[in-house]
Amino acid sequence: MNAVIALCHFCEAHGPCAIFCTQTLRDTKVEDLVNVEQQQQQGQKTCSACNYTLGRNNSSAIYSKDTESGATFVSTKVAALPEVANLVKQAAVRSLSCEINTNAKDGDGGFVFFGDSARGHILSHTFRVNDLQARGYYQLFSIIVLMKDKYFLLNTKPFLAEHLRKVSAELQAGAQRTKAAEELNYSARQRRLSGAQFLMPTPRSLLELTGEEHVFAQLHSHFAWILLAGSRFLTEHVTFGNLPWLPPQSSTRPPAQRLTYNSSTLPMIQMYEETIDDPEQEEFFSLRHIKTVVRKEDFATVCYCALTGVKIIVRGAPERTFRFMVCLKKLLPEPMHNLMRIDAQHQHSISSEYKIISVSNDIAVPIASSSVFRIDFLDKHVNGNDIVSVKWPGELPRKIPDLMVKLQKAVQAVDEKTFTELVLNKQTKVLIEEWKNKVICLNHAKSGSVQAKLKKVLGVQPQDQPIVNYWSTHLH
Repeated sequence: MNAVIALCHFCEAHGPCAIFCTQTLRDTKVEDLVNVEQQQQQGQKTCSACNYTLGRNNSSAIYSKDTESGATFVSTKVAALPEVANLVKQAAVRSLSCEINTNAKDGDGGFVFFGDSARGHILSHTFRVNDLQARGYYQLFSIIVLMKDKYFLLNTKPFLAEHLRKVSAELQAGAQRTKAAEELNYSARQRRLSGAQFLMPTPRSLLELTGEEHVFAQLHSHFAWILLAGSRFLTEHVTFGNLPWLPPQSSTRPPAQRLTYNSSTLPMIQMYEETIDDPEQEEFFSLRHIKTVVRKEDFATVCYCALTGVKIIVRGAPERTFRFMVCLKKLLPEPMHNLMRIDAQHQHSISSEYKIISVSNDIAVPIASSSVFRIDFLDKHVNGNDIVSVKWPGELPRKIPDLMVKLQKAVQAVDEKTFTELVLNKQTKVLIEEWKNKVICLNHAKSGSVQAKLKKVLGVQPQDQPIVNYWSTHLH
């Protein structure tokens, strides 16, 4: 994840500042960055809270490398890159002064998002750590996540919030143990009641507050893991984004975990992506497969419903319906592929805007009607072929659209060995693209009279109007 995670604190001597920064580096020599970081530290604050040792041998950096991704995670007192250090410094001041959520429970600041494109976008988590020697008997800390990608940061906020809370809770638990041990010897209440004058000690470091010798090594492991896991948080969406007919999740649909894909479906999707440009594999996904699955007389009905916007629900095991759905996809132009949903995992998808949906057998589906076309894959096989039940009480019009006529002729040519299935796929794509352009031209007509003239020029007949009506709402 291209981000910086920093631990900040409000020093009683020097004010708010970042004391521990972890970031991801690639193709950069760690030794060079450490030298830069050492130069940045010269002349800096000298109190124990701001100036501490990261590990043994007075080391100034902790780093680890992920062998799988090749990413190196470096933790230093100040961000290794000077331009990043300035952004972290500004974010630290804001996270500990004005950008605090006062509505959070237990006195902690909760989470706040702030920033802009120039100074970066920040997710800040402010919390308190017990310290009997500090004003108010606590020190104020914050963990900030700084990155340039605003929307990625907002999308990963639930993941980041969950794990940043765990890190802060771990630090607070360590400080609570230290506080309990100190109160056994001399409680803060006894000190106040004694009336004795005490010299104000210098602010204590996080190591002293938690009593953990390797607290910064632990923070490095936590922050490095968050950066690594955060980069993979949206991997599933990126993979599916390559397929336009598998739309990304949105806030108007159920949560992501309710719209997952079966483990049996994922390999098929990945295999299809890998072979999508392979001519030999392309023959495997053609309209002729639809005709072999349904009866010959039902083939025209399936095509008509797909082309005119009648909702098609394909019900059955994913490994049996996947190929059928990919073939149905060829009946729609590419901008309308987001109206398809393969292997929907939630009943909400059936009542949504999707027009062609496949579901498993354990999901309830509506009965067939004039607006719902159902295809059920039965648990029977005859000579290795699927047995399906097709239900639709509607009827085809007396004159079917011209696009359907040409598609049926192309499929018939394959049956007669005039076409190959590869040629059929090319012909299908050309016909769909032709009608997509016709509909776009009609959409640009400014008046009914102009549209009527265009229909004559383009050869759009009255029987083609259902396709025009459906496609025009999705093509611009």
